[in-house]
Amino acid sequence: MNQTLFVSDLDGTLLNKDQQISQQNLAAIRIFRELGGIFTLATGRMEAAVTPFIKELNLDVPVILYNGARIYNPITEEVLYDKHLPLLQELWQQIVSSLTDDVGLFVYRDGQVYTPNRNEIVKKHEEKDQVKCSLLTENTVMDRVTKLLLISSDLGLLKAVEQLVQDHGMPNEIVYSEWNYLEILPPDVSKGNALQELMRILSIENAYTMAVGDNLNDISLMQSADMGYAVENAHPDLKKMADDITIHHEQHAIAAIIKKYLIEQGVTMDESFGDCANDGETSRRVD
Repeated sequence: MNQTLFVSDLDGTLLNKDQQISQQNLAAIRIFRELGGIFTLATGRMEAAVTPFIKELNLDVPVILYNGARIYNPITEEVLYDKHLPLLQELWQQIVSSLTDDVGLFVYRDGQVYTPNRNEIVKKHEEKDQVKCSLLTENTVMDRVTKLLLISSDLGLLKAVEQLVQDHGMPNEIVYSEWNYLEILPPDVSKGNALQELMRILSIENAYTMAVGDNLNDISLMQSADMGYAVENAHPDLKKMADDITIHHEQHAIAAIIKKYLIEQGVTMDESFGDCANDGETSRRVD
């Protein structure tokens, strides 16, 4: 099992509606790792928004951040892989000029997040991610941008910004990480491409990869992994791409996937696992 890598999305997948990792999922991940499995995360979040979960899981392998634009080593705090958006001032001004108070705009740069307007949408997102945005000023340098995120319930406005970016011709990747989250990423950036880069970094021969997610930004992850799972609450298009569909994320989907995999590998569990895992649970391999 030392050659098995399991990569999980965070929001809507590993985390529950309260933005917590359930005890069932924690226990399952712990057992998976004790048996030699490698577990990590692939998320659209930035370092500061992921660090609490890295610490809770005691992860010691690199994590995929910003929907694949960066790979970060939590042990050394080193950036191992980094892509930037070739954002031009003209396009930036057009995007800002098109915004209303119904849109939250976030600029991610060098491990920090900025916004031109801390409106209610921005404040709500700050509370969810537990990260405070800095206000953009005329002196803020706009190079080395990792990604842009726009949040709005006005899908017409998001589509207009998407079209604006495409018409401008700037090399980029566009993905919706939630139904109302428009992400503008550097060219050739995706979770799937980052997974391939992570495998190169880890240098695991004959590795077997599993991945799980819930939204459109996870499609490339499903395609790159040997086994791709969609949670029951996933976007319909992701379900079509997945190799298998597991239970709802509120029902401890990560634990269910790990249980299924361990059973396939000949590991028996001393207790029911997917829906009632606990810290006292043990496992053993059947030879």
